[in-house]
Amino acid sequence: MDAADLGYRVRTQSGCIPPHLVSRILELGHAEAVGYWAGHGEWFCAREWARLLGEQELRAEALEILAP
Repeated sequence: MDAADLGYRVRTQSGCIPPHLVSRILELGHAEAVGYWAGHGEWFCAREWARLLGEQELRAEALEILAP
């Protein structure tokens, strides 16, 4: 995904799993699903997954998930 595509998705929250849904998925205890979609290019999932990894002091893994 290039910067323009990412910017569009963030502004419009279209073509992706929206952040409120990612939050709800996590609230329901399905972190593994968020991790799966984070690894498959879903930006809002990747952002939350990286945050969770950072909280666990797994910073290298968090940066890796955000790299693509």
